[in-house]
Amino acid sequence: MKRWTIALLLLVAGCGSTPPPAAVQTTSTTTTTTTVTTTSPRIDTPRKLAGVDPCSLLVASDFDEPLFAPPAPFPNLPNACEYRVGNGTEKDLFVIAAIAGPYDRSVKSGSLLDGHSTSTSCIDGPECTIVVAVSETQTLKIIVHLEGGNDQQRAQILWGKAGNAVKRLPVTG
Repeated sequence: MKRWTIALLLLVAGCGSTPPPAAVQTTSTTTTTTTVTTTSPRIDTPRKLAGVDPCSLLVASDFDEPLFAPPAPFPNLPNACEYRVGNGTEKDLFVIAAIAGPYDRSVKSGSLLDGHSTSTSCIDGPECTIVVAVSETQTLKIIVHLEGGNDQQRAQILWGKAGNAVKRLPVTG
């Protein structure tokens, strides 16, 4: 009889216990990240260059010293204007502002200037150039020529003049 009592107690004890928890279901999600390399220049605010006079891109107040002569078309580069600061010698600061063709997509873009892709270069010597993508078909080019200066000085002048010129360009509406 003892055996029946123990078996009955075990049976009753088993009925009163809580059922085992349901099996946990897990799901997994795979996320894929795709990086797209584009050759298009970044142009946050497209600018309109049609009808813009390159000699209006910079003004005398953009320079630390008075201009040697009024801005004048630069004969060696189409759609360009020359600004000259100094006393008329080869040691003067020359800045050329030009409206040029499309941004060269093969050139690696550098920093952004007000949301526009740029490429800069300083050759061995007194000259540095920045090209700013301002529309799909045209760029703004600024060239700084400064004898006796270093690349850092020329680059600082270059970025300042390019920033001023971009702000003067009308926004495409």
